[in-house]
Amino acid sequence: MIEQRKGGIISDIVGMVNRGLIRPPQTWSAKTVRTNFSSLKRRLGFASLVCLGILVLASCVWFTDRYNDRPLQTVTLKAFTNEDYPENPENTSHVFGAYPHRQLIIERIGDTQFRFLLEPASPQATAIELTDVDLAYFVAAVPSWVKADPDLTKVGLIDRQWNRQQVRFPRISPHVQVRESGDGFEQRALSRVDLARNYLNAGLWELLLFTTEDGEERIYEHVWFTFPLGLYKQLFEQVNGLSYWSYWWRLEHWVDPSGTPIRLDRLRTVERERTVSVSAQWDEPPAVRGEQLPKPRNILTPPAPTYRDWYNQPVHFSSFIPPGRYSRAHPCETQLHYLAELTGSVIQRIKTPGDPRPLFEIELTFRSSKTGEPTRLILGGLDLAAVPAGSPEEYERGWQVPFGIGNPSFFESYEELPAKPPFRRSFYGFLLDATDRWLDHHAIGVDGPLLHWDADNPSVLHLYLLSYERHALLNHFVITCPPDICPWREHDSTR
Repeated sequence: MIEQRKGGIISDIVGMVNRGLIRPPQTWSAKTVRTNFSSLKRRLGFASLVCLGILVLASCVWFTDRYNDRPLQTVTLKAFTNEDYPENPENTSHVFGAYPHRQLIIERIGDTQFRFLLEPASPQATAIELTDVDLAYFVAAVPSWVKADPDLTKVGLIDRQWNRQQVRFPRISPHVQVRESGDGFEQRALSRVDLARNYLNAGLWELLLFTTEDGEERIYEHVWFTFPLGLYKQLFEQVNGLSYWSYWWRLEHWVDPSGTPIRLDRLRTVERERTVSVSAQWDEPPAVRGEQLPKPRNILTPPAPTYRDWYNQPVHFSSFIPPGRYSRAHPCETQLHYLAELTGSVIQRIKTPGDPRPLFEIELTFRSSKTGEPTRLILGGLDLAAVPAGSPEEYERGWQVPFGIGNPSFFESYEELPAKPPFRRSFYGFLLDATDRWLDHHAIGVDGPLLHWDADNPSVLHLYLLSYERHALLNHFVITCPPDICPWREHDSTR
């Protein structure tokens, strides 16, 4: 059709010339016009082919560079000064920024083992190395028993990618090496190195260097880098036994799987169910300790005098944006109305495919103050016997974990990972709608739960909801567990 129309246009013009309606230059003729148009058509066709070839070549170069899987690669580092990053909630050292590093060498030295070498950028700094680090514990992964369900696999992988994992390596760790160079400060004062996979797109990672001042650990350098995606792809496929290309777009971009059906019966079998007494401490002032202490600057809503006040007003927090920092200029709007009214509570004794021990599932149901819709909060695969005991005044010592399937805690030591690999952990946590479809807890404004047993009453379990980016506690629930559900608590008030 297009070719016919092009020919028709040429014929029309030639006809107009022949009838005298168009007076071409004396050198023109109908044959000349037709020849010129044919020549132009050939030129345009050739130019289109050249442009297409250039586009294909550029795409190949981009793809090859982006997914470079050479075992030894050097990546650039990004750092922010205090002036560049006023929202930074970290407790920084008085020498923050004085010992910079210019680039990072990443080397694959085994199937999933890697070496990280920070090269100094000033005469006073020195090279610092993390060696023989098994990144199988860092890559987005799901437990093997989940992979039979495509929906659970999708949600599990995305929620693993969307949650921070920061791992500690103390100075005395055999994985930490400090070179003998610089002015000696780092050899003398480095107390710990943290490797973090932040919760944004795949490949956005961080390194944090700590020193001890006034009896507490403080950061003296924090750098951001992109982990080579070609190596990340290899890790993903080796750990999961799945094709990276089936999930790459969702992992490298923020693609929300809201509405995905969650089939809980694929995750556990219920052995016993009991309705339990749960009271929400609506009129209690939100506790502020631990990670919440330095974060009020990133709460963009007036302070909440009580937990109830989080649900009586629009709540905004600073967003977490690439490469992995908070920004007050990008407010994150929440939808806490989904959790505004507690309507029910159940605790179940369950069995999961990956753990022979009796485990537990807690379900709290809510009603939206805005739409009246019901929402289910599911916390399952819980080893309640391993949850620590303490007082609410020291809630930060409790066990906390992000929502998802088999996720590690937000902060752990490297030694904890081989002992209990994330892809073998039984925990799962979701917010679900009335038809058991996945709700984006980030958009609602919740990161996950924090749990501890009461130090004085062995039948009382404390549950807190951590806000988006753990800026604040959103609620405090006191759960009274019956002895036939948790019999060991009757005789053990010291766990």
